[in-house]
Amino acid sequence: MIIYGQTKRINRLAERNKQPLHLENDEEFMQSVKEKIATVGDVKAVKYVRMEKGLSLIDAKKYVDSLK
Repeated sequence: MIIYGQTKRINRLAERNKQPLHLENDEEFMQSVKEKIATVGDVKAVKYVRMEKGLSLIDAKKYVDSLK
């Protein structure tokens, strides 16, 4: 029974990870992330995005990479 529940949860998470990342088109936030990339680097920019938007590490990294 526990294995079945965990399998369902894993499948739901896998499906969610396949969906595209949806962030609002906030120009001010994009500019602040670009400034972070230029001044303090990618790692700090990813941390900033995670803190501000509550994203996973992978999603935040994808977002930062898309702004480079």
